[in-house]
Amino acid sequence: MAKKVSAKPRARKKKKNKGFNPKLQLMKVIAGVTLLVCLVVTAGLLANRFLMRPVPPVASKTKPIPVTRPDTGPVHHSVPDYEAFNREAVPPPPPITRIKPITNGIPVAIIIDDIGYDRKMAEEFLELDVPLTFSVLPEGTFNHSIIDQALKKDVEIMLHLPMEPGNYPSVNPGPGALLSTMKPDELIAQLNANLDRVPSVKGVNNHMGSKLTASSAQMRQIFTILKKRDLFFIDSRTSADTLCRPSAELLHLPFAERDVFIDHEQTRAFVRKQLNLLIKRAKRQGYAIGIAHPHPVTLEVLKEMLPDLKKAVFLTHASRVVAFQQG
Repeated sequence: MAKKVSAKPRARKKKKNKGFNPKLQLMKVIAGVTLLVCLVVTAGLLANRFLMRPVPPVASKTKPIPVTRPDTGPVHHSVPDYEAFNREAVPPPPPITRIKPITNGIPVAIIIDDIGYDRKMAEEFLELDVPLTFSVLPEGTFNHSIIDQALKKDVEIMLHLPMEPGNYPSVNPGPGALLSTMKPDELIAQLNANLDRVPSVKGVNNHMGSKLTASSAQMRQIFTILKKRDLFFIDSRTSADTLCRPSAELLHLPFAERDVFIDHEQTRAFVRKQLNLLIKRAKRQGYAIGIAHPHPVTLEVLKEMLPDLKKAVFLTHASRVVAFQQG
């Protein structure tokens, strides 16, 4: 009987992984990483261009104007925004309550606000050689130089006091501003610092301030300091809700209100119309106060209309109009 031959276990053949190629796999990994890096870089560039692009502000806080210095050439200073009437409704003038008797002409004061940053424009207004009133911002670049020249030209000096507007902080009244969130000690300290920065100051009017002038408590704090310093206050009336008059009357502070804003629209026709309105109002109530700004168009029209103004009214300082309408 034939012996059965035990079958030897067959050695398992190792399957060849025909698809595996180390070099090819490495190249794929490098290509994938490179693609990922490219995608990340591209996304970053697109985000920087479209998503991170600065959005134009609704209301600019400051605006640079060129100022020329003989030693350094053109320099750009950050200038606090003028009254924000291009973005807000202009409040009406105060009501006419009485007519003062006229003895020696109808006294009219023209206040030029926002003085201190544009020396050349201030000098051109001084060349008009009429008794204007300059209202100077507390931290103006050229305050001392402008004030020195103004006093030689018989131009009165006021502090243009920055105060919080209703749409703060989208509209910023600039350095030295009095804010509704300040404690009494902070508010008074800032006010005194602002007054000390403006030599020969005779009075104060508000720069913006539609929110703060509607707070009788804070206006009384301000007026207490002005009373101690023997200064007057003119309410620019940037809000119809102002409570400045009753606060001033309570403290017996010399006080007046703006009658006409002259140049919140920058056209010759508008400025001319507003100056005629100033004359008309002065004749109706016996005095008037107009507020303008150091704009070229304002200067041009004021220069052109000076002969008519001098015939119709008596141009004088703000302090004299305050005294006249209270006397």
